[in-house]
Amino acid sequence: MKNLYIAFSFVIASSTITAQNAATKKADKLYSRYEYVTAAEEYLKLVDKGKGDDYVYNRLATTYFNMFNTTEAARWYAKAIEKPQDAETYYRYAQMLKANGKYEESNKRCKNFASLAPNDQRAIAFKKGSKLRS
Repeated sequence: MKNLYIAFSFVIASSTITAQNAATKKADKLYSRYEYVTAAEEYLKLVDKGKGDDYVYNRLATTYFNMFNTTEAARWYAKAIEKPQDAETYYRYAQMLKANGKYEESNKRCKNFASLAPNDQRAIAFKKGSKLRS
């Protein structure tokens, strides 16, 4: 019975991933070819259709990050982190906040990053810098 539940959960998870891939296929292809302007337009279409989720928000944020649009990147990273994300997402969000002059919020996100990746050299440098300011 336990194996049945495990198998069923894999079926559910794979169907969710497939649905995500089908909805984002065009935008993801553009993103992978570094066509960020067009990829952003496609991800925004998904958001407008109500298909925005943490994956789409993260991709939008990273797309704007790669285009050096700090305002839009920060906006979409804020949406993406409404659900837990990987350490790099928090780091990039912190960098975009800092670029926009939001230093206190940037430090909060750096703390998130440092707790998720304590051995990362950037996290270590942040912790050392925080101790100096205290």
